[in-house]
Amino acid sequence: MKSSLRLMLTLTAGIIAAHAAAAPAPAPVDIQAAHQAAVDHVRATLANAAREAAAGTAKRSKAMGNNVFPGTPLANEYRAYPPSCAAWPLPDKASGVVSTARLPLYTRTSAGNVLNPETVTISVWRVPCSSSGAETPYNSDGGYNAITLMRIDRDAANEGHTDYFPTFPALQITQGSVDYNDAASYVRAATEPNTFVSDFMFDTPVFNSTTFVLENYNLGADYLHMYNYAFKLRVHPYAGNVTPAEFSIADYVPTQATYPAAFEPLPIDGYLSASWYDPAHNGEGMLTQVIDNNASSRTFFAAWYTYDQLGLPYWLVIQGTLPHFRTDLNNVPVYYTSGGGFAGDFGSSVNLASWGTISVSFPDCMHMAFSFDGHTASGDGGPGGSGTRIWTRVADINGLACE
Repeated sequence: MKSSLRLMLTLTAGIIAAHAAAAPAPAPVDIQAAHQAAVDHVRATLANAAREAAAGTAKRSKAMGNNVFPGTPLANEYRAYPPSCAAWPLPDKASGVVSTARLPLYTRTSAGNVLNPETVTISVWRVPCSSSGAETPYNSDGGYNAITLMRIDRDAANEGHTDYFPTFPALQITQGSVDYNDAASYVRAATEPNTFVSDFMFDTPVFNSTTFVLENYNLGADYLHMYNYAFKLRVHPYAGNVTPAEFSIADYVPTQATYPAAFEPLPIDGYLSASWYDPAHNGEGMLTQVIDNNASSRTFFAAWYTYDQLGLPYWLVIQGTLPHFRTDLNNVPVYYTSGGGFAGDFGSSVNLASWGTISVSFPDCMHMAFSFDGHTASGDGGPGGSGTRIWTRVADINGLACE
């Protein structure tokens, strides 16, 4: 029995030792020096670009600040996709047309030692966004819009290891006249979309499999990449003789087969809180509000400003509940009220009555499609009828640019 137990303990110790030795072996010193030189070069290049971007400001004596307020919500001038397209967290699974490569990344230990590269899977893909046909800073011809994502997947045996870990590679793009020798080729990557300056920098530890969104540096027009158009993305780990991965990404031209979501209505969220109207019939419109309820549902509220049978202003109210990511509302109750007065000059005798139903969807950020069926009670003199309409957005809400 003791011999069997001793053998079992010996085998167990061997298994534990083998698992502990699963990390890559130490890397040669020359690889470490070359990698650090690459890190220094990339950071110096971006620092110089920032200096040049600020060069237009004349040198002046330091003055005390006079602004005590934080910034107001604005869309990033150098954004790479519609702000309404995505929010944190980013997808953790690729979809649509996906480009992948296995790539060894420069690897360190928690003690700062350098190991032989850990091989990971790099994936690059696009997710469809609203495409209303508008010309934007990131899409000059008003074509289809998408957000471009890149994911680093550690193998299952390495996932979550913080005692050893790969580091984030340098990302560069070639497009038009910009090539890898240009400072403008560097790509800003972030784990959260719709940021201005957030940057997951070259040589940053990657402990867990992570998705990144490709962004632009706020350093001038030269750094504005058009990710909806064809480009090449180089993912360079600067890890000895490891060849960088290069992804050739074609123009984003979705089809029902490749990107079916590009042809579906938008998920109904706060970016669709707006005023809508028919440009051919100014004077009538609808105000929509999308309100948070909890982690799984929202309330859709709308006020339809229209006219009664005498041509006097009349309004209908709409309210329904929907789960997150729902793209349409069907047969939502519509109500009207009577018995009120002006500016609160009335008692508690307001009557709420059913008018009918409405179904709503949003083909893109600029259009609302709806069908309706209803009428007021006999003698109330309100509007009534059925039909289908497509109305146009009046304007964006501050901080909620939907494009």
